[in-house]
Amino acid sequence: MKIILIHGFKSSPSMNFFPWLKKSLTDLGHEVMVPELPNSVEPNPEEWTRALVEKVGAIDDETIIVGHSLGSVSALRFLEAAEIKSTPKACLLISPPWMIKHELFQGFFLDELDFDVLMWKASRFVILHSKDDNIVPFDHAEKYASVLHAELVERSEGENHFQGEEYPVILETIKKIIKEEIVYEPGSELKDQYGILHER
Repeated sequence: MKIILIHGFKSSPSMNFFPWLKKSLTDLGHEVMVPELPNSVEPNPEEWTRALVEKVGAIDDETIIVGHSLGSVSALRFLEAAEIKSTPKACLLISPPWMIKHELFQGFFLDELDFDVLMWKASRFVILHSKDDNIVPFDHAEKYASVLHAELVERSEGENHFQGEEYPVILETIKKIIKEEIVYEPGSELKDQYGILHER
């Protein structure tokens, strides 16, 4: 499995839980990428998306995308822009902010995400959020869960904004996603309005 880990504001591949998570997943035999996004202190959404597209390349049904905090918003923008060969297995958003009004982050939210399209860009979405998060309120996670028809993994064990070095719940959530079989492609249950044409 190819797993893309996307860091957030004032973070990097060498900070927070990313080194531990990368090693843990690599030890399990997975290919793990943690792209370093440019200028994380004054982030630019277009630059971050472009960097992800260039560094990650095409994605497919053997891909899982994991974004943390502002990196969650970039994960969704990456899904909109990426070359998709087949539907990625999952997108996991950890402590995702729904809207930040501060001018430093406005660019990430001024252009609205098309959730009607995004919900089909991965076979499943999972939101992981702690109720004691003192940076991004829990109701932000509930909003994402609603618009993406995502599974919401609710925590209240002191994880706060997941800025520490190790979080077993993140690893276990990814391992669970990997094991779950996708029984159908997104949209496969929709009625084929053109089926009658194939019968002629």
